Amino acid sequence: MKKKLISMVLVGAMSTMMLAGCGGKTEAPAASAPAAGAETAAEEAAPAEEGAPAAEASVINFDEDPYEIAITLIGLNESNNDLDKVEEELNKITLEKINATVDIQPLFIGDMGTTTTMGIAGGEKMDIVTVGLVYSMSNAVSDGVLLPLDDLLAERGQAAAAVTADVAEAQKINGVTYALTGYPYSAMTGGFAYNKTLAEEWGIDMHDYMTWDELTEAAKICKEHGIYFTKYGNSSQLNLKFESGFDVFGASGDYGVILDPANSSTIENVYASDIFEKFCERQKDWFDNGYLPADQMTDSTSVQQLFANQQVFCTSTAYTPDQIAVWLSPDFETGIIKMADGITMTGGVVEMMLGIAATSERPDKCMDLLNLIYSDRDVANLLNYGVEGLDYARVEGTENVITYEGTPNADHSGYYTSFSHFGDPTMRYVLAPLTDSYIDDLKAFNEEAKRSKAFGYSFNAEMYPTEAAAISAVLQEKLPMLNAGQISDVKAGVDDLVASLEQAGINDVIAGNQEQLDAYLAQ
Repeated sequence: MKKKLISMVLVGAMSTMMLAGCGGKTEAPAASAPAAGAETAAEEAAPAEEGAPAAEASVINFDEDPYEIAITLIGLNESNNDLDKVEEELNKITLEKINATVDIQPLFIGDMGTTTTMGIAGGEKMDIVTVGLVYSMSNAVSDGVLLPLDDLLAERGQAAAAVTADVAEAQKINGVTYALTGYPYSAMTGGFAYNKTLAEEWGIDMHDYMTWDELTEAAKICKEHGIYFTKYGNSSQLNLKFESGFDVFGASGDYGVILDPANSSTIENVYASDIFEKFCERQKDWFDNGYLPADQMTDSTSVQQLFANQQVFCTSTAYTPDQIAVWLSPDFETGIIKMADGITMTGGVVEMMLGIAATSERPDKCMDLLNLIYSDRDVANLLNYGVEGLDYARVEGTENVITYEGTPNADHSGYYTSFSHFGDPTMRYVLAPLTDSYIDDLKAFNEEAKRSKAFGYSFNAEMYPTEAAAISAVLQEKLPMLNAGQISDVKAGVDDLVASLEQAGINDVIAGNQEQLDAYLAQ
């Protein structure tokens, strides 16, 4: 197997380096009159579907040697034995259209921040990098990881800019674009993915807008059948955000949360709220009654893996019309429910993004590939699903639906990504059980969603590096026990967490965040 996992081990001293500013902007070659041997790629990058944005006529120099573009692929523990085959098919397109080849670099989601920042600091080859998920765009900008993209988008990325135009403001920090979203239709809310096969077998009624009491009843049934309901422990995330429509700043509300973003622009400390304390009380009740794994604080197995192994019945997750595809399994049918109404907010846009590494030798070629990802259906489908007939198959009688079943690599050993999203979702295939109505469903969900009052705003945390580090350390130390419900006195535990966060400076950070938001809204 071709192993292309990004190196995680660099010189130990690098871990103490200040990463901010470790890469300046590399200017892209000017897109002026074509030189000898240069051609325009407008017709080559034409979109596959009528009505899709056309790629611009960027100047491609075919006389120079092809540039190899490294691009990260975020997943869990996939084998990805077909990387060579996927790259081979990609390169047939990219060599012809942009005179470049593609090097796909798998990266475990939990290692995103460390591997990316240390890779940049250590001079490893990085071109197109993923941010969001567990490593935010704002943190990547503060770490000096990302190049500004506005000039490149104007010169070579018009198709990508057109697809993401409706959410362009959320791709910016201080008015500068640093990454392109994998969710141009970005409305989302909180939800639960669950084992639909077991739900039907055991008579569990999973439905939209379930109350916590109804979830508890479902958990009781799961226990009767010898399976845990879910897992929250061993996590310093604000898991409550996956059951709500909060607008969250920082991965875990480190910089505050807007609890009712459609109607309010007030940022507050969610950990000091009544709803968080009630969440912790529920978690303790679930743990005490055996609905959560007893060893969840020591077992490092992710909830995603436990769900796939049918060791837990469900997991909280962000909800979008296609989020179910993230949780599909070859061993059982998956279902998904939403816990609140959809809302369009910056957090949905920045959940998964592609940017250009500050140390890339050819930002211009990176933008050419990004533009293809958003305008060429074949490129997007290869990066999302692999090779047809090998990693997926078309569902007979449909236009855009595919399945993994019945393929040589139905077990996801060939090519698979749990998290990465590439391109325009209205152009690429969809996974069963989604249907051809998915595009209409996606558009309707986004049209019905309310818009956060803070949409387009991103907090610039550069003035608070000490506080941010201290807040993160507190959450890593104290939040897992509350998430897991493994605490004797919930109120005392929450009070201790809040006091520690305040000592770390969260009130100052939230005040600064509110000041920036108010100034943004005043504009």
